[in-house]
Amino acid sequence: MRLVKIYLRYYPPGIALNYRKRNIEETKMIDLFDLTPSCDLQVVTKKIASTEPLITQDIFPQVIEILEKLQKKLKEPVNTKFYLFKTLQTHILPLTNVSFDKSGKKCITGSYDRTCRIWNVESGDEEKVLKGHENVVFSVAYNYPKCDRILTGSFDKTAKIWNPTSANCLNTLWGHTAEIVAAEFNPNQGEQVVTCSMDNTARVFHAETAQEVHLFGDHRAEVISARFNKDGNLLLTASFDQTAIVWDMRMKEHAVVIRGHEAELSNAIWNFQCSLIATSSLDKTAKLWDVRKLDYCQAVASHKDEVLDVAFNCTGSRLATGSADCTAKVWDVTGNFELVTIMAGHTDEVSKVTFSPPGGLLLTASADKTARIWNSATGICTQTLAGHDGEVFSCSFNYSGDAIITASKDNSCKIWR
Repeated sequence: MRLVKIYLRYYPPGIALNYRKRNIEETKMIDLFDLTPSCDLQVVTKKIASTEPLITQDIFPQVIEILEKLQKKLKEPVNTKFYLFKTLQTHILPLTNVSFDKSGKKCITGSYDRTCRIWNVESGDEEKVLKGHENVVFSVAYNYPKCDRILTGSFDKTAKIWNPTSANCLNTLWGHTAEIVAAEFNPNQGEQVVTCSMDNTARVFHAETAQEVHLFGDHRAEVISARFNKDGNLLLTASFDQTAIVWDMRMKEHAVVIRGHEAELSNAIWNFQCSLIATSSLDKTAKLWDVRKLDYCQAVASHKDEVLDVAFNCTGSRLATGSADCTAKVWDVTGNFELVTIMAGHTDEVSKVTFSPPGGLLLTASADKTARIWNSATGICTQTLAGHDGEVFSCSFNYSGDAIITASKDNSCKIWR
């Protein structure tokens, strides 16, 4: 084996070793979840080399130089201030969803006006309008990391795949018998997409042929989210039937049903390693599940009202929950599942929570017309992003963590830098 090149992955920290073996190039990923800004990089490099024969002593200086770049990205200034950069007056009718591309230079929005629109974040200009749906465009998604395709899910019971450059619809995905409420690309097999619907099913389609590959129909109520694991061989669905299900894409059947909630689920997500699943519910709890033993709930995060959202940080060491009780909470999931801090300050329900890429900040969206930025370790609110005239229902950082987008029921998106 001969090492060809070393690539960086900033969030979560890791390095990819591109090497040649028998004239075939292959890539091996090394996760560095324990890397911190204060780590001794000599020690880290020796530890990597002890189990990785491609890392030889003669390239230690190169590896240390690469690790220094990773360390710099982890040094997140938690008191950084964001300022309003652009307001995007997106649609005449209500906005439904928003998403950055990986570069943070473009974003897409869906709306009750039956369109998805592509925006230039730098100029605030509308670049393309994706027309073709016959009802509300509720879900919008890019195929990360390429971002050369867009997937939309609609109340017209179809999903569509688009070329963002030409604004042409490449395929329409048929099969659902009720509104589609979520859709995403398979991260490992970009030719596959999943859609979930109020018809109690999730469906997997081939993006190029538009053929339905799998129909997952074991839920007894509306399916409100569907997410592939990072390898693309498992699918996690959440439903109003109070359960989540892990499906084996290879066997085309469910692997296990996750039971334990006493009301409808609001979300179900994987951590980055896909070793843990978090579910949130209107029963005022979020629950943590070990993928190896999903019949047993590992831990319960409690609120005083419905839990509306849940999010892991990039390394999976922290879990955030957002609730109708106007608070967000951060939990340590590395040991005994302890409460780290409570974010109190919103005056209405918290419908969205998301960590900054390095994890030092938590961003929340609320029906009180604001988004807030919090120190995820202390729970101190470092900034309130005010200016919307309606409920803020979505918020996210770009991949670099230096821009924020907020979406509101006032039909606008705001870019903060």
